[in-house]
Amino acid sequence: MADFSNVQMSLQRGAGAIQNNKYISAITNGLMSAMPITIVGALGSLVNSFPVAGYQEFLVNTGLKAITVIPSEITTNLLALYAVYLIAAKFAESYDIDGTPAGILALMSFLIVTPFNYSEANTLASLPATWMGAPGLFTAFLVALLSAKVYTIFKIKGWVIKMPDGVPPTVSKSFSGLIPGLVLAVIALTIRYVMTLTAFGDIHAFIFSMVAAPLTKLGGSFVALLIAMFAAQILWLVGVHGAMVVYSVFMPIWTPLATENLAAYNAGLEIPNIVSGSLFGMVLFMGSGATLGLAMAMLRAKSEQYRVLGKLSLIPNICGINEPIIFGMPIIMNFTLAIPFILVPLIIAVTSYLGMLTGILPYLPGIAVPLGVPVVLNGLMAGGWKWAIYQALMIAVSYLVYLPFFKAMDKAAYKQEVEALQQAEASELDRALV
Repeated sequence: MADFSNVQMSLQRGAGAIQNNKYISAITNGLMSAMPITIVGALGSLVNSFPVAGYQEFLVNTGLKAITVIPSEITTNLLALYAVYLIAAKFAESYDIDGTPAGILALMSFLIVTPFNYSEANTLASLPATWMGAPGLFTAFLVALLSAKVYTIFKIKGWVIKMPDGVPPTVSKSFSGLIPGLVLAVIALTIRYVMTLTAFGDIHAFIFSMVAAPLTKLGGSFVALLIAMFAAQILWLVGVHGAMVVYSVFMPIWTPLATENLAAYNAGLEIPNIVSGSLFGMVLFMGSGATLGLAMAMLRAKSEQYRVLGKLSLIPNICGINEPIIFGMPIIMNFTLAIPFILVPLIIAVTSYLGMLTGILPYLPGIAVPLGVPVVLNGLMAGGWKWAIYQALMIAVSYLVYLPFFKAMDKAAYKQEVEALQQAEASELDRALV
């Protein structure tokens, strides 16, 4: 028992270190802050690319196609611009520093290192959309962290222009970013010039070739997804929010993959990636551990406590929120339910992957379904009617896998309730006789 406690503490410390790392947290929180943008883009893609011939003809014939394409173009396809600002802002805020100047300076630095087309008058003509979307995200991560780090160092050290007390706070904050802004501009310009001397031509091409592509290939493998899912479930069992820890690590890899899929879907091209953040979300459509089947089994429990908990947990779990079960059962440190809690998500991951690999299921197009969308409808929005049917089947699988393990717990709990009731009745009888 002592050895297990040591393992548990080690896992908790390791997970805590990941979640508390300022660099990882900044990327995770920044991308999460961009969620409204990605959801608007995803819903826009759904409206624009809904695969019904008559609907598409209607959009084209009415001229609406040129309008419905706009949401995805200015959200998903420009995600790197939003990300670089938000990640830098979140990094600065982790030091209790106003994040707005850090975000603005990071955006400036990102645009400086991004190659653009010149007009005949040698002025800016256009920016390459390629590096504004998924291919430019890794550059956005690095530029945001570098810019925010430089800005926070200058703020903490006091190497900023300080205005008199009577100056309005907005003006004072603006001047406080002037010196670090000049430093960052010089750094960004230097990077841009140095990269023009190489075969890559610019920092985006360099990072994508040397870092993004190999890392994405490694993290985008199915084996990596299985390891991530297994780790998430193990962490939950020892009291750590496993999904959050895993997503913090893999989000920088899975987000570009999902964004690339969505761009291909919008363009009517073949979707390139099986593994992405969309597949991770599909595995968790019933919450961590895919516990909707367990909630359904609890409705017919003999034990009063589990039957009541099942009624309270069912509706939230239908919407993908299963904390009531995880903490109410509890599943944490529950070795009876550990096997189905680990097994069901792995079954969903494997069958989802094989379904797409064999063509039974269409590739997930990277549509970000908002949290709280009910199951089945979730699948319909994420990938179409086949995924809706698939989710219904996985709910049945969840029920069948959890049922024998839950029955063992329910039997023991019911026995305890009966014994407690008998003891209470005996005590009441003793008091009546006295």
